[in-house]
Amino acid sequence: MPALVLLAASSTVALAAADDDAAKPVARQILILPFDMVDTSLQGEMNHGPLESDVKRLQRTEQIARRAIDHLPEFNVVENSPVADRIDGAQATYRYLYACNGCDVDIGKAAGADLVMTGWVQKVSNLILNINATIRRVDTGREVGGASVDMRNDTDDSWRSSALYLVEHPLLSNYRSRVQAVESGEAEPAEAPKRVPINHYPG
Repeated sequence: MPALVLLAASSTVALAAADDDAAKPVARQILILPFDMVDTSLQGEMNHGPLESDVKRLQRTEQIARRAIDHLPEFNVVENSPVADRIDGAQATYRYLYACNGCDVDIGKAAGADLVMTGWVQKVSNLILNINATIRRVDTGREVGGASVDMRNDTDDSWRSSALYLVEHPLLSNYRSRVQAVESGEAEPAEAPKRVPINHYPG
């Protein structure tokens, strides 16, 4: 093969690789705080708090969401262990980490993260539940992603499928649209889509 043809071919491959690199999103370091359980159900009221089974289910759901987020090219999940004492202190001070007067952002900064995510499950009854998440920038405290998904029922499968759908669809879509708006110089969406109708996701 003539040298000029080889040179042209190698240049094409190099340009294609450069285009692929440019298309890849920048992976941000994200700290995911322990999920909160907001139980306003009659069952929770009679139990003076969430049931132990729901707390365990919440912890499993958090791990499912954590793994799903870590598989997305936009994020690298950082470990909570270096800021475990700060998280414990915040949980002792505030009822919920998703509403802790900015403590989530402070903990994210201490962890060296670019972003911090809070998540919570709200249980009104065994038939009325939703899972929620908010992502904030630690340098400004500004919300850059948020979504909520209704659950169909109070089962392990429902919690799992809802967590995966939340991460892979409305939360990711909202985060991407906000990042794209900032990069293109457009105004960010004023509000995150807070609720996905129950019949818009499988499982």
